[in-house]
Amino acid sequence: MRDEGRCPGLLVAVVGPSGAGKDTLIRLAFERLDGEPRIRLARRVITRPCDGETEEHDCLSPDAFAATEAEGGFCLSWRAHGLAYGLPRAVEDEIRTGRIVVANLSRRSLREADARFGGIAAVEITAPRAVLVERIAARGRETPDEIEARLARQVGLRMPEVARGLVRIDNGGPAAAGAERLRRHLLSFAAELAGHADPEGHVGPDRHEES
Repeated sequence: MRDEGRCPGLLVAVVGPSGAGKDTLIRLAFERLDGEPRIRLARRVITRPCDGETEEHDCLSPDAFAATEAEGGFCLSWRAHGLAYGLPRAVEDEIRTGRIVVANLSRRSLREADARFGGIAAVEITAPRAVLVERIAARGRETPDEIEARLARQVGLRMPEVARGLVRIDNGGPAAAGAERLRRHLLSFAAELAGHADPEGHVGPDRHEES
């Protein structure tokens, strides 16, 4: 595991296919963290208006996003499903001051994030395919053919070898259960960074841990 260029804090990338429930688990987990000062949530910038149903994010037009990107306003940016996504430079500032920042990322952006921050941790949210289809359809934004095409474009998870940890959460059941597992993992990442067990007695997660 490399030390050169490593940030004092940590980026925890939450990844997973559309419909896995990433936004829901993140929101519920943070509600249960009760303002834990070591752990922050990144507010993404997306070229899509907020719909009031998924995550709260900042919105820019494609032209404004491209201009901000060219000016270095993002520490990380990527494209997926016809949209542009970015993490503001403030996220990097938080990590460099020693905090843990949780961000909903694309799987394709993991290597770039790892290179940018000198190591990352990740949580992969999964669910059975039938559950994914049902959840995406409930949004009412895509036809059945478009849903199938979206799922077909999903890429496998390939973590950088230097990543600090990867855990997987099956969110095919009640969201409350998945959120509690996510909360515990975030506390474990914080404890691992500090080099000791967290206040609830959990140790840092092992690579490829399943839950």
